[in-house]
Formats: sequence, structure tokens, C-alpha cells
Amino acid sequence: MKKISGMIAMVAVGVALHPSIAHAQTIDPELEDAWAFMQEQMPGVPYALLTEACKEGEVMIYHGSWQDAEDAQIAGFTARFPCIQVRKQGGGMSDIRERYLAEFRAGQRIADLVQDSNSNVLDNHAKAGYLTNYVISNDSKFKDNTKSTSNWYSMRRGMAGIAWNTDLVTDAEAAKLNEWKGILDPRWKDVAAVGDISAGGVAYLPFYAWRKLYGDDFIKQLGSLNIRNIGGTNNAAAALASGDVQIVFNASETALVPLLEKGAPIKWTLPSPGVGPLTGQAVTGNAPHPNAAKLYQEYSFTTEGYALFQKLGGVPTMTGVKDARDVAAEPWYKVPTQIFEYSEEDATAAVKDVVKLFNENVAAGRR
Repeated sequence: MKKISGMIAMVAVGVALHPSIAHAQTIDPELEDAWAFMQEQMPGVPYALLTEACKEGEVMIYHGSWQDAEDAQIAGFTARFPCIQVRKQGGGMSDIRERYLAEFRAGQRIADLVQDSNSNVLDNHAKAGYLTNYVISNDSKFKDNTKSTSNWYSMRRGMAGIAWNTDLVTDAEAAKLNEWKGILDPRWKDVAAVGDISAGGVAYLPFYAWRKLYGDDFIKQLGSLNIRNIGGTNNAAAALASGDVQIVFNASETALVPLLEKGAPIKWTLPSPGVGPLTGQAVTGNAPHPNAAKLYQEYSFTTEGYALFQKLGGVPTMTGVKDARDVAAEPWYKVPTQIFEYSEEDATAAVKDVVKLFNENVAAGRR
């Protein structure tokens, strides 16, 4: 931390409880750098939030399977705010979701922030009182369809695509995959895989979209390809990178990008209309460290914090933020301009029917 010798810095800040009143506020020399960063990238956030967050000293985040992106953002936060220890609990989205709900309903105060790749779930959490109403300082940098002001903000759009192993699939064969219907080609019989859709989110959404776009017969035709059903999008991506399968039909970019950066022989397409759910983050309704949670929420949606997550996390939704991922510079990579529009409520309501269709056709293939 930068030290100030000979004097204590005095900075005029608003009083946290009465923002209309301003007075000289003594800044702890140990917090000077953190406060300077907040003034630059979190406009209007009071100094009191920082001091109270440091008193709490820790924050717990419940997140999904995007561990690399989460770790990158946590490292950035810790460097800016070393007074706060960040703990995390990651896993499959459905498992994390159920864990949080069970704990909340039991009155257990464990999670400070919760993430979900189904924004309808977060909306329902808000209606039920499971989230804290908190408007971030950079609220205006998010369009209405990428946030629920005072509840959650989107960290990325996690795109689903068709991915293949470049050692096993030629460029000519891969050209079939520029549109979704290319996965029905007989070439993929006995060599294809999907991530089990029971995890929801980016694994489930393509099947919901295909049914909406092309009808039940599209998914029934997939059953004739003897597809391998793999639990989890990360596992499906790992099987692809190792050559255990040649192609994954509902591949998650979040799982693919880290493998590509490590040199895995993979590429993918994002056919139009693009399919990708928003991943949102919110402060929990019973956060045990409410000030540290709000400070982390603020940092997540600063230019710095957002870029750290986005570089590995997915397509940016924060306005003014350029796609920082290395894959975005690849000549073969393209994000579709048209995104599949859907109602989160309808997608959630359709789960039972889509899963039944999946189990009766696709999941009956190789294990």
C-alpha cells in the first residue's frame, strides 16, 4: 500500500447515510489506493462502503463451472482490496442453485453473491426476497435486456456452438457446421457428443432453441446419430480436446476458450441465430458480509473487473467493453449478429418436455 508520510490525507466525500451532506473525511493511509480506484471506476460509491467491507474482511461467491474466469476476477479484486479475503464455491449450475436455495430457506447465511446462467431464476429469486436490492454505480452501462436494475447484472453472454477437433475433422467437413442443421449430417454418426442438458443453462438452451426453430423432428433425427451423452459442458469439451469424440453439438464457449488457449486442437462455430444465455450476478438477500458483497458486486462491473472475467468468460454485455478474448482475434471466429430471442419463463416452463424429448432420443445413444 502507498504510504503518506507527515500527514493524514483529507478527502471530501459524501456521508454514506446522508449523501446530500458532504464533509471532510479522513482516509486511512492503508486504504488510499483502494479508495482512489473506487473514485475512478465506481463513481459515487461512498468511502464508508470500503471501510465497512474491510471490517467484514471476507466475501463468499457461489458460481458455476466458469472457474478460470472467476479466478481471474478474484485475483484482480484481491489486488485492489487486500483487506478482504475472497472465498468461492463453484460447480454445476443446477447444484449451486439448489444449494443456495436450500441454505437460504434454512436460514443459513453463507453465500454473499450468487451467479446463475438462467436470468429467470434470478428474477424469481428477487421476487421471493432472496436477493438484495442494490443498484451499482455503473448501472447505465448495461442495456435493459442485460440486467434487472437493483437485482442482477450480466457478467457475459455464454454462447453455445458446434465444436470439433481439428485433428479429426477436416475444414471441408467443418464447413457443414456453419448452420445448425449441419449437425444432422450422417458424417457425425458414432463420433459426436453432447453435454447432458440436465445441467441447464448453455447445455439446455440449444435443444430448446432447436425445438423452437425446427420442431421435435430435428431432435428426433439427432437420435439416429448414436450420440454420446456426457455429463457437464466442461467434460464434453475435455473429451473433444483429447480426441475422445470428434464433435460436440451443444458446446459451451466458456469451456472451450481455456482449452484453446492451452493449445487444444479445437475450433467452433456459432451459427445464426446465436444461442447464448446471460449469466447474472447478484448480492444475496441474507449476505453475511453485505458491504463486502456490494463492494465485490461493484468491482465486478468496473471496466477492470469486467474485462478480467470477460477475457475467459464469454461475449461481453457491458457497453463500451471490447471483446478481450484471444479467440475474438481468430480469423475463423465470428459472433452472430442475430441472437435467438426467447422468454426465460417459456424456456423454463418447457424444460420437462425438452428433457423428455432428449432422453427418449439423444440420451439413448452411447455413454
